[in-house]
Amino acid sequence: MDKTVTLITTVIVISFLTITSCGNETQHYDTILTEINEVGEVNKTTAKLEIKGMMCEVGCVSKIKKELLEKKGVLNVTIDYDSDREMDFATVEYDPEIETSESLILAVTTIADGKLYGVPSVVVTNYAPNSLN
Repeated sequence: MDKTVTLITTVIVISFLTITSCGNETQHYDTILTEINEVGEVNKTTAKLEIKGMMCEVGCVSKIKKELLEKKGVLNVTIDYDSDREMDFATVEYDPEIETSESLILAVTTIADGKLYGVPSVVVTNYAPNSLN
């Protein structure tokens, strides 16, 4: 029984530290959405989310990446984090028939009941082969 209590206590402490160590309560933003159409080799859509509130490379980066990858239409996520910047970025490749830029924003901004991260802007780029060739 002592091992069970120790294990439960350890899990609770680690969970608390993970949630509270990543940052302070963040501001809520009216996200600015920009959409661009580009010529590319294949049809694909990416969203570059500007993220405010990331404080650590291990906890924050992995939590945001995990939440985005759990979205059904998300194919790939790359996080660009630098502790010296005020804003960091997540580049998400996704299927726009399954996910929307709004669903990606919500995946980030609802982490920890919306107390950690804000998304001030998103640039969605739609790539398609040049139809003139």
